[in-house]
Amino acid sequence: MDLNECERKGFIKKAVPSKSLAKSLLEVSEIKDKALDSAKFDELSVNAYLPMAYDALREVLEALCILYSYKVTNHVCLGELLKKLEPDFDYASFDRFRYARNGINYYGKKVDFQQGKEIIGKIRQMRKNIMLKVNGKLKTI
Repeated sequence: MDLNECERKGFIKKAVPSKSLAKSLLEVSEIKDKALDSAKFDELSVNAYLPMAYDALREVLEALCILYSYKVTNHVCLGELLKKLEPDFDYASFDRFRYARNGINYYGKKVDFQQGKEIIGKIRQMRKNIMLKVNGKLKTI
């Protein structure tokens, strides 16, 4: 699905920028990220923590979108919009994270321990990078 189709289908809508909503999304994301700090990863738990890491990233990405005056209700469309808003956004990695998370959540496809730890680490690094952008944007609104 491309950006035009996302907008046409109503998955991307214009919104009023909201500092309070963005901060609320960041708080929830931070709770999940802190839980990952104390997590004990093993063959089973990595499949529970990967979706949590993805959700923490998604919440930060949604916060960035709301600061740009957009509400997005579809994960693919979230990535498509961010490619436009942030030219250095790593869509390929985000899509890989989404694919791994969806495999676990919707198809029961487990990731192996090493692969899961690697993906979680990359998700968390992307989240950290996006947080810098969100915090910068918060100062301008």
